[in-house]
This record gives sequence, C-alpha cells and structure tokens, in this order.
Amino acid sequence: MDSLGKGKLAGTLLFVLPLAFLALVFFLPLWEVLGLGLREGGHFTLARFRELLSDPYVRYLLRFTTEQALISSALSFALGFPLGWLLARYRFRGREILRAATLVPFVLPPITVALGFVLFFGHSGYLNRALMGAFGFESPPVRILYSLWGIVLAHAFYNAPVFARFVAAAWEGLDPEPLEAARTLGASPFWAFLTVTLPGLLPAIASAFSLVFIFCFLSFAIPLTLGGARYATLEVGVYLFARVYNRVPRAAALALLELLISLAFAYLYIRGGGLFSGSREGSGRTLPRTALFSRRAHILWGIYLFCAAVLFLGPMLSVVADSFLRAGPTLRWYRLVFSPAHNPYIGASPLRAIGVGVSVAVMAASGALVLGTAIAWGLRTVGRFPFSRVLEAVLLAPLAVSSVVLGLALLLAFRRPPLSPLAGTPWGIALAHLLLTYPFVVRLVKPMWDALDPELREAARTLGADPLRAFLTVELPLLSRPLTAAWAFAFALSLGEMTAVAMLSRPGLTTIPFAIYQLIGGRQFGAASAMATILIVVTGSVVFLWERLASRVHLR
Repeated sequence: MDSLGKGKLAGTLLFVLPLAFLALVFFLPLWEVLGLGLREGGHFTLARFRELLSDPYVRYLLRFTTEQALISSALSFALGFPLGWLLARYRFRGREILRAATLVPFVLPPITVALGFVLFFGHSGYLNRALMGAFGFESPPVRILYSLWGIVLAHAFYNAPVFARFVAAAWEGLDPEPLEAARTLGASPFWAFLTVTLPGLLPAIASAFSLVFIFCFLSFAIPLTLGGARYATLEVGVYLFARVYNRVPRAAALALLELLISLAFAYLYIRGGGLFSGSREGSGRTLPRTALFSRRAHILWGIYLFCAAVLFLGPMLSVVADSFLRAGPTLRWYRLVFSPAHNPYIGASPLRAIGVGVSVAVMAASGALVLGTAIAWGLRTVGRFPFSRVLEAVLLAPLAVSSVVLGLALLLAFRRPPLSPLAGTPWGIALAHLLLTYPFVVRLVKPMWDALDPELREAARTLGADPLRAFLTVELPLLSRPLTAAWAFAFALSLGEMTAVAMLSRPGLTTIPFAIYQLIGGRQFGAASAMATILIVVTGSVVFLWERLASRVHLR
C-alpha cells in the first residue's frame, strides 16, 4: 500500500473509530434507558409514562422544575440586562476586567456556589450576622435558604452573566442610525429605547432566555444542596429514584420525560439563536459610550453595582474566609483536607478524594482531547457533504443529554459486559466525564483548525506528504497551543463535575465536588470550605491558563 493509501486509511479510521466508540459507550447505554423506561412485559408501551404522570410527586417535580426555571430565568434577566447595558453603553476604568469577570461563574463548580450561598445567606451566615450586628435585629432578617428563592438566587448568580454577554454583544452590534433618526424626530431617550433599541435586542434576549431556562431546568447540584427532596427538580428526582429509592425503571422513565422536554427547549434555543446570529447590515458605526458617573442620575449605577457585588462576591468570599476563620484564624481545615485519615462523612480520606478527583480529571481530559481531535478531523473531512450537519449532530449528541441521564445510562451499562469492569472504579467516572467534555474540545479545536492557512498543508501535500504525515508535521505543531488550551478546559470541567459522580460513585470512591457535598450534609463546613477553596483556585488557575494559551494562538 502506497503512502497515499495509508493516509486515506488512517483518515478513515480516525473517523470511524469515534463512531464505534460512541455507539458502545453512549448510544447503546442510552438505548437501554429508553427500553427500560418504555418497555414493560417485553413490549414497548406508554403505560409506564402514564403511570409516571399520574404520580402526584412526579407531577410536583415537573411543576416545580418548570416554575423555578422560569423564575430563575426572569431574575437572571433582571440582574443581567443592566450589566449588559453597562458594558455596552458606558466607559469606565476596569470595564474590560468587569467583562472578563462575567465568565467567572462558568468556571466555578456548582457545589462551591451552593456552599457559598449556605455560608453567606444562611440563618447564621455572614450576611445575616452583619445585618443583625449593624441594625440590632434579634433574628436573621434574610431567610431565603432551603427554599425556592434560595435556588432561584443561586441560579441567577450563575446565569445573569449569560444575559449580560448576550445583551452587550447585541447592543454593541446595533446600527446607531435608526436611533439617531428617532432622536432627531423628537423622540425622548426612553421612547427611542422602547421603539428602536429594545426591538433590536429582543432576539438576543430570547436566545439568552431559552439558554438560561435550559441551564436552570437541568440544574442538579444547586437544587440538591439548597432544596433537597422537598424542593427537588426532575434531575434530582432521577437521582433519588435511581440511587436512594432503588426504583431504576421509574428513574429511566423520568429521565426520558426530562430528555424530551430539554430537547424541545434546546430546539427553541437553536431557532432563537439563528435569529440572533443573523447578519446585520448597517453603517458600520457604533454608538459612542458615555462616561460612567458623568451625570447625577448615574448614582443608580453605583447602587446596582453594590448590590451585584454583594450577590456575586459575597458567597465566594464567604467560602474562602470560612476556610481560614471558622473556629478562629486557623489552618486546621486545610490540614484535615490533606490528611490521609478516614473521614466518615466522605467514606474515605479527604486526600484520597482529591487524588481520585485529579486522576479522573487527567484521564477524562486526555481521553476527551484524543476523541475530540479525531472527531474534529472527521468533521473537517466531510464538511462539504450534504449529510455533514446530521453527522455532526450525531457525533456531538452528548451535548443534548443531561449529566444525570448520562450517569443513569452508564450505571445500567456497567451492570454487564463489556463495560462491567469499569463499575465502581475511577475509570468509570472518567468515562462519564470524557463523554461530557469531549464536545467542548471539538468546539474549541475545530474552529482554530479551520482557521489555519490551508496553503501550508497543501505545500506539504505537494512535496509528497500523505494527509496523516501533513497533519503530524505541519498542522499538529501549529495546533499545539489550542490543543493544550482544550485539554486544560476539559480538565477544569471534569474536576468540578459532580452529577455523574453522584450516579456512579460507591463508598470510598468520590471526587472533590461530591466530597464537598457529603461534608455539607455532615455539617462539616470548615473542611468543605477548605476543599472548595482548593477547587476554586485549581479550576480558576487552569481556566486562566486556557485563556492565556487561547489568546496567544496566531492562525493566519
């Protein structure tokens, strides 16, 4: 076989092998969930669905999940829209830092946010203690924890930046001429905003609202920690039925119901995203930015920024402060976290939980990098064919499946060969994290790969190199930084992921986020804060490395 034939064979294998791998570890387990949820007496039937929807508790889960997702999305909009307005229309020192800070909530693992809300907004939390000391209240004035509003506020912490970034990008892209024309014709600033600016922002707002609704609908760690069984969502319900109540068929049927609903909203988001991403033709100019605090009315922005700082900084600073100040200034909790002694709340030593979490993240990120790069190769190969969009959707299908549904699918798959050896091992958790993270590797690597100068590869081919050799000698060195950045991002995602671990863990096998959850359940807040602080520092550092590497990529 000549070099050209070997190159084509290697390219085909790099495309077919990922499909076979996904069929074994993703599609077949998902099919088993489908069968368990719909099959009864050896036949497919909707009887289990009808039974499910007749259960008052399931109806409550569906109603509460939808209710909290709608309220969370509305509050996220109320908090995020002014921030997007501020970033788009005003100039001030630190504006770029503030824009970059809108990415911070996406870096933080949800369990650290839940812990921060417990420590900051709890009855004996930092906020209530400060208000009671300052104003002499005899009882805690802020009582939102372990309620619907605690969950909603925590979701707003996460998702308000989504609205801010969507609104800021849309506002900066608006053509200023219609607004100027409205003002010339005598419209007041408020009326011009309502009739000209706001209609131009509505597609972005609709896209952001759909996306945030999906995030809140599929949320797991925050409702589990701040709501428990009383304020459970569908995600928490699947976990409770599968791991607590041991009613796996009921969990499978509930997972399918959740999957159908989430796919419907994902479709609406894609439709809305198409509207938002549509091209705009205008003068090419942008509206000039106003200097912040240049007018007396801008004092309202100061009030907003203070409230936003309390909401966004208070919980995270509480975690860090609690790790050093609980029971006085001390490093006791960090010594406990790095102790090899058995902890009854975790079921293992905290040091082992850290070791398992880091090793799982390394395995998952490395596997995601290999799989994601191979899929990016395949998608570039078939990018010009009519079925390429369908194939891309198939290869990136884990994006449309929630973590708890994936965890349930693997929990069932690990019961029999060929995946049974992975049950109860770090490799099993790493496989779940690989499936959750590799689509992000594809989304990060493929655009940078597409942006490489094609003449370099063509020159290598002209000199006799087959496709594989051209990739190894020309493209791979140029992609070293994007690949390193993608690995770092996958590592951070895996290190903070908790949902799949909750479905697949066993006594003695836990990772950092699930160990934090177990410590919170045991009221061991000092140790939980120390471990959460370590997680915040590590994930933040890794994502900072990712941003630095991504920013240094020069493609053309």
